[in-house]
Amino acid sequence: MSWDSYISSLTKSEWVDDAVIIGSAPGQESVWASSPGGWLCQVKPSEVQAIVASDRSGLFANGVTLAGRKCTLLRDALHVEGQNTMDVKMKTSDTEPDPFSFTIGKSHKAIIIAKGTKDAHGGKVNPPVFDMTAYLRKMNM
Repeated sequence: MSWDSYISSLTKSEWVDDAVIIGSAPGQESVWASSPGGWLCQVKPSEVQAIVASDRSGLFANGVTLAGRKCTLLRDALHVEGQNTMDVKMKTSDTEPDPFSFTIGKSHKAIIIAKGTKDAHGGKVNPPVFDMTAYLRKMNM
């Protein structure tokens, strides 16, 4: 199965400019597909493990890391049936002054991460990830 069409579907939104689909099963946290030229393909297995862990209580205090970039957790409904998404926002730094928004979705076998464009807020980035996550869950993927 090719996951590239799912990436194309996510990035056709005017509000999403980078996306990745990563396996979420223990020991299989590898990139299945990613946007050409994007940096989300650099998400590490340890970052995936922290996101999908059953105990994520420290994420609100400590944040989430995506490809080595620190993010603030804004909303966590990743393990809430029917929602299965998480919204985060990248912390600014001297080298990356724009606080990009991200939505993370969890299907049965993978996580989907989409990065918003410079001016996109989470409400614009969330719908394509939410819809794809719901579809993949329905297909038991």
